[in-house]
Amino acid sequence: MLRAHLYHINRNELKPLNRDELLQTAPSPEETSRKNEADDASTLRAGNTRCREGEFIWVDAVDPDEDDYKILAERFNLHPMVLDDLREHQARPKLHDYGDYFYLVFYAIEFAQAQELKGRADFELSEIDCLIGPDYVVTIHDTVLKPFEDLRSRWEKHPQMMKTGPAYLLYELMDEVLDDYFPALEKLDERIDHIENGLFDGERNGDQRITAEIFALKRDLLQIRHVAGPTRDVANILLRRDAETGGKHFAYFQDLYDHAVRIVDMTDTFRDVLSGALDAFLAVEGNKMNAVMKTLTSASIMLLVPNLIAAIYGMNFENMPELKTRNGYFVVLGLMALAVLSLGAMFRRKGWL
Repeated sequence: MLRAHLYHINRNELKPLNRDELLQTAPSPEETSRKNEADDASTLRAGNTRCREGEFIWVDAVDPDEDDYKILAERFNLHPMVLDDLREHQARPKLHDYGDYFYLVFYAIEFAQAQELKGRADFELSEIDCLIGPDYVVTIHDTVLKPFEDLRSRWEKHPQMMKTGPAYLLYELMDEVLDDYFPALEKLDERIDHIENGLFDGERNGDQRITAEIFALKRDLLQIRHVAGPTRDVANILLRRDAETGGKHFAYFQDLYDHAVRIVDMTDTFRDVLSGALDAFLAVEGNKMNAVMKTLTSASIMLLVPNLIAAIYGMNFENMPELKTRNGYFVVLGLMALAVLSLGAMFRRKGWL
C-alpha cells in the first residue's frame, strides 16, 4: 500500500496522491535541469530532483508488493541494488550515500504490556527503510506505524510545519520513532524493579523463574542496544553532514543524536543493573546453600558420634557391660543421647541448626 502526499511549499498546501497522480508529479527534463541549477547545497541535496520547483513528496509504503516497488523505482529512478536492499529485512541501522539520494535504515519499537507468563516485556522492532532525496522522502515498512500516522495527522492540520523541506520531515519521522523507545524502556525498568524486590521477598527468593526473567530482560535490552547503537551513529553522520553544508538543521539532528545517546545509555545502565541483580540472586542462593550444608553437616556429626560409640561398643566382646551390670546397655544409650544433645545445643548456639 502506497500513501503519497505532495506538499506545495509556496502555497502551503498538502495534497494526498494516488498511484497515477504520483507518477504525474514528475517534472520534465527541462524543469529538472533548471531546478538543479537553482538549488543550494544542503544536507539532503544529494543529486537530481524528482519534483517540480517549490514541491516535495512523502511516500509511505506499508508492506509493499512488487507493483509498489516498480512504481517507486520508476518514479525515483532507484538502483536495482537499492531495490534488493529494500526487499530484504533485518538490516542494521545505516546511512548510505548513492549520489542522487541517501538510503537510511532505522527501527521503530512497538511495545505491548508485560506478560507475566513470559516474565518479560513484550515488544517488536520494526525495520524502516528510508530514501531521502533533494525533494522527496520515501519510507518503507511492513506494518502501520502509529508514530507515522500521528505525524501525518499533525501535518494535515498544520501544513506549514514542513516549510523547511525534506530534511525537517526526516527529523520529524525519526524523532517520532525514537520518542517511543522511552515508554518501552520505562516499562522494562518497572520489570527490573519488580525483579529486584523479588530477590529478597520471602515468597519468591527461592523462585528459579527469577533467573529466567533476568536473562529474558537482558536479551530484550540487547536487541534494543543492537539497533540503538548504530542509530546513534547514523544521527551523528547526519549531524556532521549538516554542519559541513551550512548547519541549517543542526539543532534538529543534534536532538536526534541526544535521543539516541540517551537510549543507549539507559539500555547499558539497565543491563548493568540486571547483571548486579543476577549476582545478588546467586549470592542469596549461595548463602541459602551454605545454610543447608551447615544443617546437614551438623546432623551428620550428631549421628556420627552415636554410631561411633555403637561401633566401638559392639567390638568389645570380652568386657561387655551386660555381663557385669544389669544397666550397662542403658548407660551406653544414655551416653549416646547425651552426646547428641550436647552437639545439638552447641550447633544451635552457633546458628547451624
